[in-house]
Amino acid sequence: MADQIVSIANFSQFPAGRTRRDGPFSAERFRDDVLVPALRGAIESNSRVVVKLDGVLGYSSSFLEETFGGLIRLRLFRPDVLRRALVISAEDPIYSSVQLDAEQYLTEELERAA
Repeated sequence: MADQIVSIANFSQFPAGRTRRDGPFSAERFRDDVLVPALRGAIESNSRVVVKLDGVLGYSSSFLEETFGGLIRLRLFRPDVLRRALVISAEDPIYSSVQLDAEQYLTEELERAA
């Protein structure tokens, strides 16, 4: 099956905050309501979810850490399964540092879980 594309820009042009209390476009809401269901579907179909970072007006570190680090910290997926099923992508060079940050937050939690 083909990879599923999840664009954060389709979720919000202004993703911000860690928890739902922080507003309607928080990391917790994106992770739990958008990303987790997409990942579960991808795992069932032996495909991947590509999270596209492009097209938003900026990211806070708390949004990125909660979105990606939280997948492992909250034990939502086994590390080996998540490594196969999740791709973090930035096509526009403007977002390359954001991609590196998101991957680092995920990697840090994967290493802690190992």
